[in-house]
Amino acid sequence: MSYGFQSINDNSFVQIDSDAPRLCMLTKGSYSGSTNVTAVFARAVTSADPPIVFIRPTQTGVVQVPISVWFTGGPGNWTGFSMKASVVDATLSGLYFVAAWASMGTATYGMRLWDQNGALVYDSGAPAVVVTSAAGNWVYSGSEELTVGRRYIWAISKALGAGEYISLNPFAMNCHNNANGGGCALGVDYANGRILMYSLATTAWTDQGHRPFLCAKLLA
Repeated sequence: MSYGFQSINDNSFVQIDSDAPRLCMLTKGSYSGSTNVTAVFARAVTSADPPIVFIRPTQTGVVQVPISVWFTGGPGNWTGFSMKASVVDATLSGLYFVAAWASMGTATYGMRLWDQNGALVYDSGAPAVVVTSAAGNWVYSGSEELTVGRRYIWAISKALGAGEYISLNPFAMNCHNNANGGGCALGVDYANGRILMYSLATTAWTDQGHRPFLCAKLLA
């Protein structure tokens, strides 16, 4: 940067830069329900594009599989997100936080920075989000029969660590297969240290390409 404000920590990492917005946590909460679950943001997110929603499913003996993720509200006024359980009547529960590559005024005191266009790029009340892992090397792991239909499974060996969340956004799009496409779902297999991707469809396409998943946690 040629002018402005920049903060560098003891390890020479840039923490704040008035020219480069960081990934900020804008709101957080919990979700719980069966079949259909809706989470309402504590405050609307004013970004033009849908924010990034990270979830941490409740750790139980059953792998939760949310599918058909969509955002409520619209550009400049995102109010929440909804999703379905891929198995009818299954329970979905956990924690979430919402992030964007921009800040929103939250703190009643502290420090704020604006860029040359008047956009808020830093607010000391919006905690930094630390990306901890990203990958897309899915391995086809077979299929399983449901009461209605079948789901095809891909996996990545990745244990979700303490305080880590995984982004829902890449799983809001359908999966490819050699039929007509299918709903895409996400699962966290705590017991076996895996992230799972599901396609609910009539047939499987065993090469899913490199659809990424992204893990992150809030800076302590």
